[in-house]
Amino acid sequence: MWDRLPIPQNKILRMKYKLISTNSEWKQGFAFQTKGLILFENEDPIKKGWAAIWEHESPHEDFFLCKSKNGLLDIKNVWDTGNGVVESWSNGAAMWLEEISKGRRYHCNDGHQDDDFDDIIFEIVVQGEE
Repeated sequence: MWDRLPIPQNKILRMKYKLISTNSEWKQGFAFQTKGLILFENEDPIKKGWAAIWEHESPHEDFFLCKSKNGLLDIKNVWDTGNGVVESWSNGAAMWLEEISKGRRYHCNDGHQDDDFDDIIFEIVVQGEE
């Protein structure tokens, strides 16, 4: 239902996300968090809670800085069925991951119980240390 991507601990990392595709009538997104901070350019640091990337309102590719106290970046897919509620980890929610150079590609299924794993596909990679 979610992944814990191991990353170097207590180092400032330049990371990149890329939204590859979506295939659902629901709004699709993904979210990530760490014990530490996440920083997008021109935004306040995220020290607690999830950073959410939505297909309909976020850039489909962007960079961010991450400093993790515990060496883990928690990642999950999220969706909105149209009622404004962010959902995850319910009904048919699942993901499988593919190891790629310096990161992972995620193939996700939302709340539909169809196991097609194409509702949202995205990747997160470590670009290097700052």
